[in-house]
Amino acid sequence: MTVNVEAIGALVENSGTDPRRAVQMATAMAVERRLEREVLRAVESRTTVGARWLRAALTERESGPDAALPLWDQVVAPNGCEIPDVLLQRARILARGGDTNAAASLIRIALENSREFEFFIRAETIARKCKVGFGRKRKVKVALLSSSTTSLLRSVLELQFLRDGFEAEIYEPPFGTYAQELLTAKSGLRAFQPDFILLLLNWRDLGLSSIAADDTEGGAAIVRIRDLWRAAGKLLSGKIIQLTFPPPMYDATHALSSLMVHGKSRMIRRVNDALYQAAQDRVLLIDSERIAATFDGTWEDPLMWSSAKVYPAPAVLPTLGEHIVSLIRAEMGLSRKLLVLDLDNTLWGGVIGEDGMNGIQLGPPSALGERYQEFQQYLKNLKERGMLLALASKNNPEDAEEVLRRHPNCVLRPQDFVSSKVNWESKVDNIRGIARELRLGLDSFVFLDDNPAERSSVRRELPEVIVPEISGEPAESIAALERGLYFQAVRLTEEDRVRNASYFASAHQAEQLNSIGNLEDYLAGLSMQIEHGPIDEETSIRATQLINKTNQFNLTTPRYSLEELQARITSPAFWCRWYRLKDRFADHGLIGVLIAHVAEKQWSVDAWLMSCRVIGREVESFMFLDLAECAREAGADQIVARYRPTEKNGLVAQLLPRFGFRESDGTGSFVLDLSTTKFPECKLLHESRRSK
Repeated sequence: MTVNVEAIGALVENSGTDPRRAVQMATAMAVERRLEREVLRAVESRTTVGARWLRAALTERESGPDAALPLWDQVVAPNGCEIPDVLLQRARILARGGDTNAAASLIRIALENSREFEFFIRAETIARKCKVGFGRKRKVKVALLSSSTTSLLRSVLELQFLRDGFEAEIYEPPFGTYAQELLTAKSGLRAFQPDFILLLLNWRDLGLSSIAADDTEGGAAIVRIRDLWRAAGKLLSGKIIQLTFPPPMYDATHALSSLMVHGKSRMIRRVNDALYQAAQDRVLLIDSERIAATFDGTWEDPLMWSSAKVYPAPAVLPTLGEHIVSLIRAEMGLSRKLLVLDLDNTLWGGVIGEDGMNGIQLGPPSALGERYQEFQQYLKNLKERGMLLALASKNNPEDAEEVLRRHPNCVLRPQDFVSSKVNWESKVDNIRGIARELRLGLDSFVFLDDNPAERSSVRRELPEVIVPEISGEPAESIAALERGLYFQAVRLTEEDRVRNASYFASAHQAEQLNSIGNLEDYLAGLSMQIEHGPIDEETSIRATQLINKTNQFNLTTPRYSLEELQARITSPAFWCRWYRLKDRFADHGLIGVLIAHVAEKQWSVDAWLMSCRVIGREVESFMFLDLAECAREAGADQIVARYRPTEKNGLVAQLLPRFGFRESDGTGSFVLDLSTTKFPECKLLHESRRSK
C-alpha cells in the first residue's frame, strides 16, 4: 500500500507547471485502489502545484465541493498566475451553489488567459449554464460563410462573445455554400442581415497550379473574391471580415514555390497584396500568415481536413477567434483605451526603493533587462498609435521619477503617461482616481501588475477592468497584451495620434483650475479656439469612431457604421457637423459630432455627442448655438430632441432643459421654440472658425 501512495505522490510531484493530466491519473489510481485518504495524508503538507491540485480533487470526492473550494483557491501556478482549468473547477462549484455571477467571473478570467482549443470544449457547458452572469453590452449578428466546416469555430466564437458581454446571434449555413448565400437573391443570409460577415476561405479555393504559366489563375481568383465583396455590398450593410491566404502546408515544389515568379506561394502573396489594395472600409482582412507565424503549432491539420473539412486546425481556432472578435470590438467602439501599469518587476526588474538606480534591471548588459527595455518599447509603440498609458504603483514618487527621468535605458519618460499615481494608496483607489481625472469609464481600462494579490483585488473591486495574468517576465507581458488584442484598431486617424497630448494637457488644465479656483478665469486662460464644419468623406472616419466610442456625453447614444454615416452626410435631409478644439496646451482634434434631421419647419436631433476630455469647456454651448442658428436660418420654427438614458450618460440628463428645451410628453422628448428662446452667451463663439 505504501509503495502505491508514494508512486501516486511522485506522479504529481514530477508533473511540472501543468499537472492536469497527471492529477487525473493520480486521482483515478487513488480511487481505483481505495487510497484516497492515504494519498490525502501523504500530500497534505506538500506545496507543489500538483500536490495542491490532487489534494483539492480528492477532498472534493471525499467531503464534497464546499469543503474543497478553499483548497481549489490555493491552486495557482508557481509564478502566482491563475490556472484556467482550476478556475473552471471553482466556477463549477460556485454554479452548483447558485452563484452564477461569481462563476461567470472566473470563467471570464479563464477564457481571457487560455488559447487551448480543448479548454474551450471543457468550458462550453458550464459557461452556457452561467450565461446570465456574464451580462450584456451590445447585440451583434455574425454570419459564418466558409468553404470549410465552421461548427468548431462557432463554438469558440460564442464563448468569446459571451466572455466580452456580447449578445451574439450567429448564422451558419452549410459549408461550401458561401457563393450561393452571397449571390442568391432570397438566401438565408439576405434575410438574416448580419452586422459582420466572416468569409473563411483557404488556398484550395484559389485554384492555383503548383507552377503556373502566367498570372491568369491569380487574377481570376482576385476577380472572384472581389465579385463576392460587391455582391455583399449591394444588398447587405454588414462589414466583411476575411482571412488572407497562407500557402499550403505541403508543397512538392519546395523552394521553387517562392523562388519562381509563378510558383504557388509567390502567387498567393500577390493575391493577398491585391486584396489589401482592393479592400475598402467595407472589408477587414485578417493577416493569417502573421497568426500562423506566431502560433505555437501548425496552421493546418491534414487529418481534420480530410475527415471533417475543418480549416484551419482546431488548435488555431481560439487565436483566430480572438482576432475576429477584436476586430468586431474595434468596429463597435469597444476596444480598450488605457493601460494602467505597475512599476517594480513590471516596467523594470527589481525594486527601485531597495535596489536603487544601479540595481534594477533595465536594458543591457542584463538579458532580462533587455527584455524589460523591449517591453517598454512595445508600450511606447502602443502610445504612439493613440493608446493611453498611466501608472499605479506603490512606491516613493521621487524614486520612480528618478528612473523615468534619468535612467539611460528607460524608454518611457514621465510625459508618456497621461496620469501617474505613484503613492502608497490602494491600486483600486488609484485606478478609480485615474478614471475620474481623465473622465474615462473603467470598461476602457487594462491593468498590468506582476503581483497576484493586486490583480485579484482589482478584479474583485473593479470587474469592468481587464486584468491579464502576468508574472515578472516582460516577454509574458507582451504575450498577454498580444493574446488579448485589447487595443485593436482597424484604422489610424490624426486624432488617434494627438490623443495622448490631449489627455496630458487635460490633466495640466485640471491642475491649473485647482490653482486658479475661478472657472471663468480658467477658461479665459486656455486661449481656446474651436473649428467646425460639415462632416465629409475626410472627417467621416473620425466622426464614426467618436460616435461608436462616446458614452458619457452622448444624448441619444446612436451607433452608426461608416456607411450609415456617409448616407446621412450625402443626404439633403440631414445636417451633419463636426467640431474641433484647440487651446494653448494642445490640439484636441475632432471632439464633437452633431447631426439633425432636417424638415421644412422642424429639425430633429439625431446625434449629439462630445469627447469626455473637453467636458466643462463650453463646447456643448457652442454646438447648441451652431445648431439653433443654422435651423433658424433655414426657416425652422422648432428643434425637437430626445434624451435616451443609459448606464453612463447621466451627465447629459439636464442638457436639453439647460438650453431651453421643454419636455413634451414625459417620455424623454423635448421641444425648443426658436422664436421665443433667448440663447445663452458663449465666449467660444467669438473664437470659432468655420471650415468650408
